[in-house]
Amino acid sequence: MSESAHPSLQDILDAFERLAERVAASPSSRLDPFVSVSLRRACEELRRYIPGLDAPPDPEAARFLARAAYAAMEDNDAREALARALRGLSFAPHHPGLFFVAATACFEFGAVEDAIRLLRHTLWIHPGHTAARRDLEALSAYMTDRWNTPGDRTAEEAAAAHEFGMIDPELAFDMAEEEELLASEGEEGEIQPLDDEDERAA
Repeated sequence: MSESAHPSLQDILDAFERLAERVAASPSSRLDPFVSVSLRRACEELRRYIPGLDAPPDPEAARFLARAAYAAMEDNDAREALARALRGLSFAPHHPGLFFVAATACFEFGAVEDAIRLLRHTLWIHPGHTAARRDLEALSAYMTDRWNTPGDRTAEEAAAAHEFGMIDPELAFDMAEEEELLASEGEEGEIQPLDDEDERAA
């Protein structure tokens, strides 16, 4: 892929903001496949940017939203927690605490693979994040057992996998494409508190 084909850091920040709005507005009881694929792409693209090399746009806003996201999880509101975490990432895209709470919210949605991906990204930013490492080990073991058991995939998981494969991973980084998709739709584990490690690494 050429350098020009990659989104800029600002494109990624804008994508997080749009994803936050999409999550907050969605009535679905499971994670939107559009959001799932977009998060995967965002994690891949963010690895081109070294954490700490560039100052985040608004670290104070990110810290506020991290605390708000954790509070939403404590109230068992995974949707609000994920929306707040994504909005926080639009202000500080390398904040490990925001990725961790987003992973926890994804798990509550039943999106275990997305949770694992976000936990891995949390550890890429902050290898010493104890809670993320603990949860990653537990979820990885769970997934290994689940997918090795014949016939253990539910109808809902199969439908989600099908939708996941139908989504273009470029969409969240292209406002015109996203607006077209939204228009067509209109026609038809225990969480750990934000700790000082997260604050210092953000």
